[in-house]
Amino acid sequence: MRTVSFFYLLPNREDGEQDKFIQHPLNYQIVSKTLVKEKLYQSQADEQQKYNNGLDHRTKIRGIYHQIISTCAVLLLSAACGMPIGYSAILLPQLSANNTFAENHGTPEIVIDIEMGSWIASVHSLATPIGSFISGPLADYLGRRSTLLVSVIPVFLGWITLALAQSYPVLLVGRILCGFATGILGGPAQVYIAETAEPNLRSLLIGAPFVSYSIGILIVYALGSAYHWRAVAWYGNVLPALASLAIFFIPESPPWLLRHEKLSAALKALTFLRGNELEAQKELNNMSERLERERATATTNENIFQLCCQRVAIKPLIIVITFAALQILSGTFIVVFYAVDIIAEFGAEFDTRTAAIWTAVVRMLCTFIFCVVLLFIRRRPILILSGIGSGLSCLILSFYMFAKEGKTKTNVDIIVAGVCLLTYIAFNTSLMVMPGIMIGELFPAKIRGRTAGAVFAAMNVALFALAKGFPYIHLNIRMKGVFLMFAVASFLVSIFMFMFQPETKGSSLEQIEDYFSESNWLWLKRGRKYKTVNNSNEDEACINS
Repeated sequence: MRTVSFFYLLPNREDGEQDKFIQHPLNYQIVSKTLVKEKLYQSQADEQQKYNNGLDHRTKIRGIYHQIISTCAVLLLSAACGMPIGYSAILLPQLSANNTFAENHGTPEIVIDIEMGSWIASVHSLATPIGSFISGPLADYLGRRSTLLVSVIPVFLGWITLALAQSYPVLLVGRILCGFATGILGGPAQVYIAETAEPNLRSLLIGAPFVSYSIGILIVYALGSAYHWRAVAWYGNVLPALASLAIFFIPESPPWLLRHEKLSAALKALTFLRGNELEAQKELNNMSERLERERATATTNENIFQLCCQRVAIKPLIIVITFAALQILSGTFIVVFYAVDIIAEFGAEFDTRTAAIWTAVVRMLCTFIFCVVLLFIRRRPILILSGIGSGLSCLILSFYMFAKEGKTKTNVDIIVAGVCLLTYIAFNTSLMVMPGIMIGELFPAKIRGRTAGAVFAAMNVALFALAKGFPYIHLNIRMKGVFLMFAVASFLVSIFMFMFQPETKGSSLEQIEDYFSESNWLWLKRGRKYKTVNNSNEDEACINS
């Protein structure tokens, strides 16, 4: 720092004083040319960084928007396939001889008994595994998006067959076609969303199809309370038509495109889904490197059975299949199939169809809330609490029905039963959603498409067996015994999840795959490295969201 003196001359003043020179010191700093340039470059760099941050934010928002739009196209089809799931609940009462529609429209055109009704309710689940088995090879050969478009065809045919049916066998054919379509949809829908969503959005988006299933069930319940079952079947064609149009405009899954050597298409799809070509290129490079390492270590002529027997695959397979079996035994879909009949068991003096609609509303709201909660709360605590909550609800209801057996039912009994049933549905909803999320997250990339379809097939075979045998189980142990069975299965879910289910919130699919490559089975003995990666990634996801 240097000081220089400047002298200012003051003009003559009126009082006659002489002119003066006044010394005024001025401080200044001599700055090198290099330092000036560095400051100028730093200022420009700061401005560029601010611009880039704003640009990154805008492109990130655009990418999130595109991911949501793509998921919504899949959700339309999920809702379309959710309608046949709940259709039996409104079809069976209208086909029985003693129903309110018979009072206004005469004897039903097709009269059924308990055996025929059990087949109508369960044959949907019998046909679904066939579609699920086919969906795996289709998803790997045609692509996830193309397989979703294929599933629209049997939905159309199924609803048209039901609407025109004049006999009991034709009704079964219509239910089989709808079940076949649901089977084709299930696996590819979950895999598509899992492969296109970012880790911080995957929690919300991958559970969204089950919200759509619940909406579809609610729609069919609402239509069934006001219209004849044939009219409901015609209305069932609206959603598949809208879904096929929406899915036509969304991109194919980038990982599938990459595995089929379509690099330019994969980059284009990923750029659309991330909103930024630079970020898309980085992600595509990481995927390519991982795929090259996978192919370098793979042996020739490896079939799907050998792949599933590897440690990275066998552990998630056992976890998902065991959980799915317990979930089915906990009554998740039985309450959907037989909602009206179950509510009528309580002896309530009200419109059972309206009550069934309210159960669908509660399930839909709970499914939506659960998907949002997944953004903030870890998977394991939710699953453990859900099993305990649904188990306690069923246990209380079962004991209450045991205590009131043989006694005249009062309004208090109806209130207690209703509260327990709705509480059960609220807690059990997460158990309904989780198999799809687990299939999309836990399976390694090289078997994800084929095993997703096979697991959905196995789930629906088990569901068919339980749905077909439910009327006979009900006759032998009554509703109090049924809910006791639901309670035991729900408690077992909590125990199993506590022991084996890994925490996947905030983790990428690659990190989850690395976890299963470790030797441990129990979550409590997980590797410290995985725990650290998971937590750091979760923090980053929370910041991004």
